[in-house]
Amino acid sequence: MTSDRTIAGRQRGYATWVLLGVLLLGAVLGGALVALWVFRNVDARLLLTDQPAKVTLPDDLPITAEILKNLQIRLDETVNTTVPVDQLVTIPVRDTLNLMVELDDDIPLKLDVRVRDTITIDQVLDIDTVIDANFLGDWHKLPIRGKVPVQATVPIDLLIPVDQKVRIKVRSPVRAKLRDDLVVPLKTEIKADVPISGTFNVPVLTPLEAKVTLPPEPLDIIINYADLTLPLRTLRLGLKDDDADAPATPDETSP
Repeated sequence: MTSDRTIAGRQRGYATWVLLGVLLLGAVLGGALVALWVFRNVDARLLLTDQPAKVTLPDDLPITAEILKNLQIRLDETVNTTVPVDQLVTIPVRDTLNLMVELDDDIPLKLDVRVRDTITIDQVLDIDTVIDANFLGDWHKLPIRGKVPVQATVPIDLLIPVDQKVRIKVRSPVRAKLRDDLVVPLKTEIKADVPISGTFNVPVLTPLEAKVTLPPEPLDIIINYADLTLPLRTLRLGLKDDDADAPATPDETSP
């Protein structure tokens, strides 16, 4: 009877230990599953203030820069340029021209000709007329016939108007003095070498696109403020002395 009780007690003890083991194993598996879920889905937040760090930038860093001040540019060279010209040019002409003139045409002539001269008369005039003569207080008609010599100098002062066309045909050298300004249309392209020497104050009105090349060595920076979100799967634990000089792996530095 006593042995049966002992065996039953031992069986109950074994069952209790088995139950405890199963519960412990379930708790361990549940904790492992919870830890795995947390490890894969939960992120850690890391707050940094005034933290020294080292960064390495790409070889070519594209930037956009705005220049607030005018640029002082010094030029001392010759510029080859082509200048299009399309305008009216006034050319003053002050010269004497030797020309050959040919003229064959009717020229209208309208003027007043003043004639001042004397005419000498030396001739015999035939007279056959009747004149009234007073004889002894009476008037009588007296016929006169004969030849009368006339010698005299008669002055002439006349203004003769002339209005007619005169036919002129002439070919002759002519000297003409030209005193005039000629307006000539000029449309051409002028190629010129323009020397430029001076300092220019040039404003920059648009932003500049540039690439900055930095040295390959890591640069020392200070992180003033950073609130980083780090997945737990990218973190690992280590000793400070062992990891102080060890290079960080990509998984350790990726945000």
